[in-house]
Amino acid sequence: MSRLWVISRRQLQLGLAAIAFIMVSIAFIKYGALQLSEREAHAAPGETRILHMITGEFKTTLEDGKELETYLFHPGTVYAHDGEQVELRIRGVNGKQHDFVIEGLNKNGTIKKNEETVVTFTAKEGIYRIVCLTHADAAHEGPMIGYIVVD
Repeated sequence: MSRLWVISRRQLQLGLAAIAFIMVSIAFIKYGALQLSEREAHAAPGETRILHMITGEFKTTLEDGKELETYLFHPGTVYAHDGEQVELRIRGVNGKQHDFVIEGLNKNGTIKKNEETVVTFTAKEGIYRIVCLTHADAAHEGPMIGYIVVD
């Protein structure tokens, strides 16, 4: 025995209105959560914003059998806000050692495998390059460059 559902135009309209209401409610909830996480991303006055990066590596084998590898910072870009105290923590994952400089901040250091290097500074508006001096160009398995964006 089969059952046949008959839906009136009014039931269809109410059903579609209910679905639209649910979708709009979910969008508002997600938007509110996004706004909350954006507010939480700002360091409170007097607190330090902690940014994390790691050293990474890509490897591939070329058609002629030669191995090609390059190093990178991951994520490639981190963000801070003008006036914040920042603690940049870079963990060495790939590569034995990476000597680096942060242009415009007069900061430099060395990142070693399985160790964390910490650089602190007060953020000032601008874009700052983190340049690995060990892997500065293609001839040295680079360029290994990251960015700090301060707005």
